[in-house]
Amino acid sequence: MTISLPSLTLAQLEAAAPAGGSALVMGVFDGVHRGHQGLLARLREEAEARGLAPGVVTLHPHPITVLRPDITPSYLTSLEERLQLIREAGVSWVLPLTFTSELSEVTAEELAEAFHRVLNMQLMVLGPDAAFGRGAPADTPERMLRTGEELGFDVVRVEPLLAGDERYSSTLVRRALGEGDMRRVTELLGRHYTLSGPVVRGFERGRTIGFPTANLSVAADRALPALGVYATRARVAGRELPGATNIGRRPTFDEGHISIETHVLDFEGDLYDERMEIAIVDRVRPEQAFSGPEELRAQIARDVRHVRELLS
Repeated sequence: MTISLPSLTLAQLEAAAPAGGSALVMGVFDGVHRGHQGLLARLREEAEARGLAPGVVTLHPHPITVLRPDITPSYLTSLEERLQLIREAGVSWVLPLTFTSELSEVTAEELAEAFHRVLNMQLMVLGPDAAFGRGAPADTPERMLRTGEELGFDVVRVEPLLAGDERYSSTLVRRALGEGDMRRVTELLGRHYTLSGPVVRGFERGRTIGFPTANLSVAADRALPALGVYATRARVAGRELPGATNIGRRPTFDEGHISIETHVLDFEGDLYDERMEIAIVDRVRPEQAFSGPEELRAQIARDVRHVRELLS
């Protein structure tokens, strides 16, 4: 079985081809949560036992953007963050494969043949919900077992890793994030949820009431926690500092678009155009409107004290 892959897909495969035999797993891996981490650990284990180079083929953008253009996905990680987290999990190579309408028409068998031929895949590891190729068929694992026997590569299926009574999944992380339950999010990810981007100019109202903020510009497709105030750790200008971060629409003033504003504690200076990352540790309170600047100032002072307690 030899196929003609989309030229972009073929070029990406050829550019990523590792030396020697490879073991791989394919998926979106958004968030690289603990379920993903368990899958990658099994990939490494199986690859090492066979003397193969473990690798990941991660799809970007999310297939839903092509298959259901009416749906706008929200990502738990940027592509760059996803690749970094996957590499930190100990794989030898990572291939971000561009998902296009042409690729969506390639069958699971055709993809496997291309991986076997171009990436010298000798082992395919399948996650608990593996379904890829045209139509993302539910019987993908059975089809890969048959294809592996035909072409000469091994297939290993991995059982789901459970978080209590539920399976680890990006959907579970998004649900906890939407509820503002950052402790649950941290438990599911195995790390704090982060947002990053350049510091841009805002309305500078915080400065007028004694609590200047750094306004973080985050990609529009990033998933955000429930609106409210959060205890955060800000990494900026070569330092890590505690922060009180408001994610919301500023209802006391203008009910505008959602902004991410961090009052960086124990810092004085100009952060404009600096790149900042905030690790969201815990929720302090939901967003609320106040009668005016004085009431807002008093509440922010209480929020800052609470943040210090949470981060101490």
